[in-house]
Amino acid sequence: MKKTFIIFSLLSLMSCQSFQSSFESLGLVDEDPNAPVELDQSYESFLDSKWKIPSSKPLINFDFFAENIEANKFFALAGSTLYVINDKVLNGFDYSTGELKNSFELETNRIMSGVTVGYNSFVYSDADGVIYAHDLNSGNLKWQRELQDVVLSEVLITSTSVFVQTSSDVLYGLDLQNGQILWSKSAQAPLLSIRGTAYPIFFEGLVFTGFSNGRLAAVRAIDGIQLWEKPISRLKGSTELEKLMDADSPAIAINEDIFSANYNGSLTRFNIRTGEKIFSVDLSTSKPFVLYRDRITAINMTDELIGFNAINGTEVWRNQKFKNREITEPVLYEDKIYFGDLEGYLHEIDASTGMITGLTSTDLKAIKQLEIFSDTLVVEDVDGAISGFDLK
Repeated sequence: MKKTFIIFSLLSLMSCQSFQSSFESLGLVDEDPNAPVELDQSYESFLDSKWKIPSSKPLINFDFFAENIEANKFFALAGSTLYVINDKVLNGFDYSTGELKNSFELETNRIMSGVTVGYNSFVYSDADGVIYAHDLNSGNLKWQRELQDVVLSEVLITSTSVFVQTSSDVLYGLDLQNGQILWSKSAQAPLLSIRGTAYPIFFEGLVFTGFSNGRLAAVRAIDGIQLWEKPISRLKGSTELEKLMDADSPAIAINEDIFSANYNGSLTRFNIRTGEKIFSVDLSTSKPFVLYRDRITAINMTDELIGFNAINGTEVWRNQKFKNREITEPVLYEDKIYFGDLEGYLHEIDASTGMITGLTSTDLKAIKQLEIFSDTLVVEDVDGAISGFDLK
């Protein structure tokens, strides 16, 4: 009896599998809508590897967080040197060869913001909300300043100041030489927001930043006086989740315009002096976007790439061939856009049309950050391995 039952169970299982296969072949079984799209491997490889740096430990594991925390930016460039955080050390590599040039000891290995380099300084923040500034030549600590909350995004350095935005939506202006707080501006934070903040940008004496309440602010860099603050999009829901409107994408300023985007919201073009809204189109994103001529390329929350007309906001093209592939922020080089994905692939598309022009398989794992320095594409994966690829 027991044997008969086992045989019957096996036959039933085989029948179910047979039925499932039949249903799949007929297209009657629903596919997972969140599954990553399979890549078309027919595109030509377009990159040659120049060098590779082993793991630089980009993930920080804190006891008071339930998950690993990824810093926004673990490498930066100054001149011909690529600066990479590795635990409690900042290493400087030649960006064209990958050779180690110098090393500086950091004050902590609990770095949240990543490192920003500029004006003979490098600046970073830690998990306690402390900002550190070092001399880039000697590596000596110039100053440190404790703020009231952590800084999750990279900081902004100008010739005289450092601008940082905390996770509680406070924007600070600090003196670059001594760390003195020159001014601060607060925004009213919503009850619920996405973890992360936009990093501020500087344009013609003004600092622009987006807040977790979905608003873009323009303040004078010298004294923090606000010129205007405008909503990027309208409220679209009734529940707290539907009301999420975080502006985590950095704005882009050009001529008399500034473009900004937010989660569950819009891509909006403002007049840079008055904050007057010129156009606003639906877009939900938390990634940076790029501007090439009259075309804006953005990535929405399902990893669709969308090309918008920068003059009137109309959608020009949409590329759905990378849906759910956890693609990185896009970077622009000449007339091409580059980005990576969860399987270590690097992709190239035409900035005007959105058409795929290249696909390169690498020995990296899931790609998390990439930047272009001169003619080198520098890429970092989830394990902290960094590679340089020749774009020429």
